[in-house]
Amino acid sequence: MQRVSLIIPTYNEAKNMPILVEEIFNIVDKDKIDLELIIVDDNSPDGTGQVAEELSRKFPIQVVHRAGKLGLGSAVREGFSRSQRQYLGVMDADLSHDPKALNQMIFFLSEYEIVFASRFETGSVVEQWKWWRRLISQLGVCLTYILTGVKDPLSGYFFFRRQVIDNVSLNTTGYKILLEILVKGHYQKIKEVPFRFRIRKFSTSKLEGKEYWLFLKQIIEYSLYKLFK
Repeated sequence: MQRVSLIIPTYNEAKNMPILVEEIFNIVDKDKIDLELIIVDDNSPDGTGQVAEELSRKFPIQVVHRAGKLGLGSAVREGFSRSQRQYLGVMDADLSHDPKALNQMIFFLSEYEIVFASRFETGSVVEQWKWWRRLISQLGVCLTYILTGVKDPLSGYFFFRRQVIDNVSLNTTGYKILLEILVKGHYQKIKEVPFRFRIRKFSTSKLEGKEYWLFLKQIIEYSLYKLFK
């Protein structure tokens, strides 16, 4: 039995949460996977935190309420700190990450230290990807490939063994914490899996100019880290 904590950071996802949670627990292989969700809400004005509390009465969910919008990276780190389990994962709350990939990704953890869903893996489908979003994503991947050697180091949908981040100082406040884990973590084998990147239903992208600036800062910081470590 694999014991897994799946971290889901949220901000204004009240309509998405019931759909996502039902999907996850309908799909996960309960005979082989003991899954808990850790929902970290940044004081969403739409009541996401309250919706998560209601869901926790039916499903194995921890809900973390934070004082305000403190950044996706810090929300994920908060979730990691609340888990006592061997395996950790991260998933977006906006329904773009298809839960159908969950079982395969978690099972691969018996062989690989890090497993993540890749938009650029053969067999992946990205629903109605606007040309400018594709261009930005491909540019970001090109900038980070030299640091990681993987096709989609900017994925926000991933799982890993806890020891990957043992004694590793994670400090990103931005939205691409997997990139930091790939640069700083302890691992030998990585697996990228294909998945369906779905259209958001009740929310829009939260990427703003500030997030792109934080990403560029990450590239510079991690390049220096790799150079001088």
